[in-house]
Amino acid sequence: MQAAALLDPPRSSAPAPAPDAKPGALQRFFELPLNRWQLFDSGTLRSSKIVLASDLNPVIDFFNSEDVGIGGRNAKQTAAELHLSSADEQRLAALLRLRSYDVYSLRAALGAHLAPEQFEKLVLPDSEKRLLEGYTRDYTRALFALIFQDGTQEVPDRQRMRDLLEGSTTEIVQKNVMVLAQKFGIKPVELVNYIAGLGEMLLAIAFYRRAFETSLPGMQQFLKEIRSIVDNAFVRARNPELAPGIEKMVGYGVRTIKLMQAYFASFDDIGRIWENITPERFRKIREQVEEQYPTIGTTLCIWQVKISAWNYRFHRHGRKAADNSPVQFAQFFQERILPDFGKVTVHLDRIEQFGRGVAA
Repeated sequence: MQAAALLDPPRSSAPAPAPDAKPGALQRFFELPLNRWQLFDSGTLRSSKIVLASDLNPVIDFFNSEDVGIGGRNAKQTAAELHLSSADEQRLAALLRLRSYDVYSLRAALGAHLAPEQFEKLVLPDSEKRLLEGYTRDYTRALFALIFQDGTQEVPDRQRMRDLLEGSTTEIVQKNVMVLAQKFGIKPVELVNYIAGLGEMLLAIAFYRRAFETSLPGMQQFLKEIRSIVDNAFVRARNPELAPGIEKMVGYGVRTIKLMQAYFASFDDIGRIWENITPERFRKIREQVEEQYPTIGTTLCIWQVKISAWNYRFHRHGRKAADNSPVQFAQFFQERILPDFGKVTVHLDRIEQFGRGVAA
């Protein structure tokens, strides 16, 4: 696929949402209102939020208002000022090490810092799970054809999987599970747990896939505008270092899109993991998939941070397109967009397609 085809948004795609709109959690990974889940004991801390700034470092916004600005603090400063408990300080430190505040990155970071009942609440709302049904159906078709003799079932969470395993299809399921359990030397109840666990993994993959696909048109538009800067002869002559920087940014974009598309496509044949499943093999698969959550989330988040800054500067509500000049584009690109963006390569290097070494 040519780079131009990857970067040019479809003619029919809608414009990127205005930066002052309120996109859902599926789209916005670079800020975390600390009252979204019951993560902290401190009431003051729960009334603030964490925001990744344009340099991709987190700050704690105590004002919680765009009109007032950000009151940045690190974990130690915050703990001292608010007299946080040791548990709250540890949770805050874990969050400030993250570079994406999507729900699955949070689960990976906070698993050891939350009580079980708190951790169980750190999930997607039902309304967002419903948005993922098309993706989970695609991923589970092969598995469900094997287990339920029906590839049209949908599993938004572990409970839904258990309902299916114990519901009207019980007789068919029990027969198929028994056959598989005997084949793989796994107790039936353990195999059911593996299947339920797989359903949770697929929900997470569907979450990231939807986040990528819904943000792709905006990313393509952003890169198209960046690339257009060097079309201006005056700007190009005044800034000889600009063209290499833009080429580098476009290269990041092409690589990100290719890697993400290949990553999500690698789950299309996920049903084949049941051809030769063992407890050890399933454990490796789960570890491999879950280790990728922060990598995928951070990659998407880095793009979101920069695109949000660009859109706020040039496309916020009330600003006319005629007010934007190639000179302004060039200056903002050099001062706010390109700096620190190379950090994305660390995460791109870590993206691995599903099944390498464990599902062959």
